[in-house]
Amino acid sequence: MTVLLLAPTAREAAALARWEPLVCGAGEAASRLLENRLATARPTLVLLAGFCGGLDPSLAPGSVVLCRRVTAPGAEEIEAPRAQFEAVRKALRAQRRPFVSARLLTTPGPVATRAEKTDLWNEYGAAGVDMETYGVAAAASAAGVPWLAIRAVIDAAGTSLPRALRSWSPGTTDQRVAAAALRNPLDWPKYGRFALHARAAQRALRRTVPVVLRAAAHAALVEDIPLVPRG
Repeated sequence: MTVLLLAPTAREAAALARWEPLVCGAGEAASRLLENRLATARPTLVLLAGFCGGLDPSLAPGSVVLCRRVTAPGAEEIEAPRAQFEAVRKALRAQRRPFVSARLLTTPGPVATRAEKTDLWNEYGAAGVDMETYGVAAAASAAGVPWLAIRAVIDAAGTSLPRALRSWSPGTTDQRVAAAALRNPLDWPKYGRFALHARAAQRALRRTVPVVLRAAAHAALVEDIPLVPRG
């Protein structure tokens, strides 16, 4: 049996390098890649691991969200497969790993400001927001393949993204962000905090994903945990 481990970007994949995740791309690119992959391969489980923005005010950078269900504006909610979700939830609790099991919201672009986060929290009650989970869940569900999503908060609900990150898109490079940041010295402390929060989110993923994989194995959902190779 096989696990297809997905990470939206190289930065997220770096936290999971031991397991050689497939970098699926940000936003809609993730669901397109998964659809193509599932047309030729049938993993036992699709596991999406990456960062999210916090919408729940109680979640600090590095907090882990195990997706119970996912929604998107104007779309029907998708619930995580119960057997896989419950196996992982119980394992994380048994290992005393800090996490919340909650709804995630997927949006087309970054949610940049505190005010936007507050509005989405009030409307959807989702713990976190990202750009890929709904598309990945929909593609896996359509193919009849179980899926799970683990997200680590990188920017908490009470913070706004630095200006150069507010217009971030899947094609935005680190060099472009750095160049924009250099033009706004007053924002440099925000970029420093964001980098620290990114490290906290990476550590959280690195500590949580092994528990998820072991839980799948112990529940006989995955026997050996061989990962689907990249490429």
